[in-house]
Amino acid sequence: MSVTITKEIKKAEVLASGLKNHLNEVKQIGINAEGIKKLEEALQALRQKDEEVDALRREVNEKGRENRELLAELKEQMFAFRKAVKQRYMQPDWIKYGVQDKR
Repeated sequence: MSVTITKEIKKAEVLASGLKNHLNEVKQIGINAEGIKKLEEALQALRQKDEEVDALRREVNEKGRENRELLAELKEQMFAFRKAVKQRYMQPDWIKYGVQDKR
């Protein structure tokens, strides 16, 4: 969980607990058990969604790492093929083999 969301969830839990413990007193200012229950449901929903977001972040990080590895492999193969063409053929012929640079 992100630090910000964790802190807010803890604050909401403390608030809900305090309000529940003093429900008779806070009823006088318009806070009722139903409102506290909604607060608790909201913090549970936030906790669940934040866990989902964390899982997606881990998945994205893994996919990104895999992507970078594949790119490195691709570049390595391209370099080897270009090198082989450049060593075997004269520069004017490189383009017909797909070697676009002249270096």
